[in-house]
Amino acid sequence: MQSEYLARLSEPVRQFVLEVEEGAGVEINVILDPKLNEGGTTDQGNLAVVVKAQSIQLFAPTNGYFPDGAVRHEVLHVRRFHVDGVPKLAFADSEPWDKGFSDALGELDNAIEHVLTVPEELRFHPERREHWETVMHDVCLGFPGVPECERRLAVCLHWTFLRHVLPDAPAVGIARSFAEKHALLELADHFADRFKSVAASKEELVRLVFRTFPEIPKNRAALEYINSMSGTSQKPIP
Repeated sequence: MQSEYLARLSEPVRQFVLEVEEGAGVEINVILDPKLNEGGTTDQGNLAVVVKAQSIQLFAPTNGYFPDGAVRHEVLHVRRFHVDGVPKLAFADSEPWDKGFSDALGELDNAIEHVLTVPEELRFHPERREHWETVMHDVCLGFPGVPECERRLAVCLHWTFLRHVLPDAPAVGIARSFAEKHALLELADHFADRFKSVAASKEELVRLVFRTFPEIPKNRAALEYINSMSGTSQKPIP
């Protein structure tokens, strides 16, 4: 990471960034993007990371928004994929390109990852709890607008996050009411239990998702592994 951005971080986060860069064998390149200046839960903007085998780009607003907790959040994603060797859920290279489905798989992968990374983020940055409670409040209020064909998946994923990361958040009541109204609470609880039992293996987590939601076309998705030395490789969903 460029020195001017490292200098803006606290010492613990700075060391975390350097350790992840060393483990990955790739430097994190901060890129300013004015499109990120607005939004986020505080309307101060947000960060975004793009993780590839030979490059890691951390996009940040031009307005100075670069808080410790948000930086750690993005670098936790980097550590998972680059250092821990955890695969991403990605669009299969062998399939005809479909940007919409590729983006949907990216969002699904992000949701899976957040159940695993946000607890660590909150241990180091408890002030981020308000951010995540706001995110989940907005997500759960948006449940009625989710297409019926995606409802089961959305409820199960977000209920799993609430149960394992924010069990006391106000959004839990909203999610519970919606799940009960659509007879999905039992399924969501079972999914959350199974998720926790296989959380040590990303491959098993992905297998659980496709087994529970067979409507997602498994042949169009893949497990994608990235490494700065060996590059990018894909394996079929188990």
